[in-house]
Amino acid sequence: MLTLSDRSSSGQEPNRRSFLRAGALAWGGLTLSDVLRLRSASAATATRPKSVIMIHLTGGPSHLDMFDMKPSAPTEYRGDFSPIATNVPGMEICELMPLQARIADKFTILRGAQIANLHTGNMFYSGFPWQESPRASVPGESRRPALGSIVSRLRPGSREIPPYVSIENQFDWERSYYLGAEHEPVRVGGSTPREAIDNWGRHQQLPVIRLQHRQNLLHDLDVVRRNLELGEAAHGIDQFQQRALDIVTSSRARSAFDLEQESKADRERYEAGNYRHGPHPGRSLLLARRLIEAGVSVVTVAVHGWDTHASNFSSLRNMLPLLDRAVYALVTDLADRGLLDDVAIVMGGEFGRTPRIGDQTADGRGHWPEAGFLWVGGGGLKTGQIVGATDDRGEAVIGKPIGMKSVLATIYKLLGINPAMTFLDHRGRPQVILDDQEPISALF
Repeated sequence: MLTLSDRSSSGQEPNRRSFLRAGALAWGGLTLSDVLRLRSASAATATRPKSVIMIHLTGGPSHLDMFDMKPSAPTEYRGDFSPIATNVPGMEICELMPLQARIADKFTILRGAQIANLHTGNMFYSGFPWQESPRASVPGESRRPALGSIVSRLRPGSREIPPYVSIENQFDWERSYYLGAEHEPVRVGGSTPREAIDNWGRHQQLPVIRLQHRQNLLHDLDVVRRNLELGEAAHGIDQFQQRALDIVTSSRARSAFDLEQESKADRERYEAGNYRHGPHPGRSLLLARRLIEAGVSVVTVAVHGWDTHASNFSSLRNMLPLLDRAVYALVTDLADRGLLDDVAIVMGGEFGRTPRIGDQTADGRGHWPEAGFLWVGGGGLKTGQIVGATDDRGEAVIGKPIGMKSVLATIYKLLGINPAMTFLDHRGRPQVILDDQEPISALF
């Protein structure tokens, strides 16, 4: 039986206009297949839901040598590099990032950001801090789910495509906690995504129906153990395994992860140059673009090598040009595909680096949580501007610091998620998504 339900957004019962529409449907002689066909056509022309790419420059990138340069500061502060003009009047960035200088109108620099005090990405991904060592919650704080897990819970999307993928990130930094195991990210290495998808796939000689039978048998054998050992958490694992089964029996996700489907020219657009500090950022960002295009809602990428205590300038001479090319390729690629206004991009690290040069060596900068930067673009946000400021040596924030919670509140707003929403934790206590729910108004 076909049931027509046309509740309004307020949850009221169907009104007279709704019944008239239903009557027209009946009198017009449309079949259920016609209705579904029309619904499909409508969905195809609907606005694409917003999605997010979060790029974590792991280790703490130097704000003074990238996006908050101080050319008038004393030599022991300003460093080896000079600023260059961008296509936005008055905005200057490091000379080692000339490609981003061409597209400065497509991003906003947030100066005077205060993100984390320690080497952890938890604040970047969830808005809440986490103690570095031992691995435990900061007193008075609960471990909170990452943004991607929140989105997975509220916007699960297609069963064939995971809503949340993490590339090259550390396991502890992005967790679902009390939202359930099914909202953990799919974790892959950006350097070898093909190996990951090959491991997911079923053997060619194994029919889908046999794979499903094996899944059912696995469930039957595990149910007693799960009830004894895991209790209510078993439900999440059941859903997680079912999602995994849907992915490995579908070619759609495997195709999204397969970078070999990109032309050599497109791969070189992202990947030119040898990155000596870990997986190439261009390869990871190309994978992120493919996943977003396939329908993943949140993709996070870790780019390693930014903890420059002993080799700040020598390391940046290698890292900045390659990051510059990768970010430029990502932004222009999304723009060329008509996706940039639908995909928000956030880039940053744990903190800035010490303004005064000379930490472990004369070439080094240490940790500086008092001031750093964040980079945001896409998503239909207001770009081509600088928000926030630091003093003439980059040591202290002028005015109100920019916190990660404000940035995440901005992203939640783009995604249509209320950051004041609460979820019950494992003890039945309500936990709010963010306790600072004010987005950055200058970005709208």
